[in-house]
Amino acid sequence: MKTTLRLASAAFLAVLSTAAARAQDEPVKPTAEHVELAKEVGTWDAEVKIWLRGPEAPPDVSKGVEEISLMPGGLWLLSKFDGKMNGAPFSGHGISGYDPSKKKFIDVWVDSSDPHMMVLEGTYDEKTKTLTSLGKSTDPRTKAPYDVKTETVLKGEDEREFTFFIKSDETQGQYYKLLQMTYKRKAK
Repeated sequence: MKTTLRLASAAFLAVLSTAAARAQDEPVKPTAEHVELAKEVGTWDAEVKIWLRGPEAPPDVSKGVEEISLMPGGLWLLSKFDGKMNGAPFSGHGISGYDPSKKKFIDVWVDSSDPHMMVLEGTYDEKTKTLTSLGKSTDPRTKAPYDVKTETVLKGEDEREFTFFIKSDETQGQYYKLLQMTYKRKAK
């Protein structure tokens, strides 16, 4: 076991040193998409609406705050959300960026209500100012898989709306709006 760990550690260090040497020779520069994402840096107040009792029932409404920072190098955003969901404290963390090879925006999300990590890939429509992302997740209650679709609509420099849809056997294969968050940037 110790030999395996030493070999794995040595391999990891070799990969890390090769990547570091390459980074010194060819620094990665943020693309135009990365520069656009960086405009989200700041603190945002959020109004949260969640439809847990079905689309016909009124949503539960709460407030939250999201803090977004940019990692050194300008390639990845880090977000931290704190608020309440369904009356309980809620915390979530995200990583967002752009993969120039895939020509897709990438989001990774984890939160205090779900033991599953969610990974989404999306495209941005300049005309409608909407980022639409797709992915898969697992229902923490039933363990059943479901499809995810998110839409983020930019409504100006200091306002955006995020909508989270799910599609599963429970929703008869149709996307169901589960969550909508309206964000307003706090003044600096």
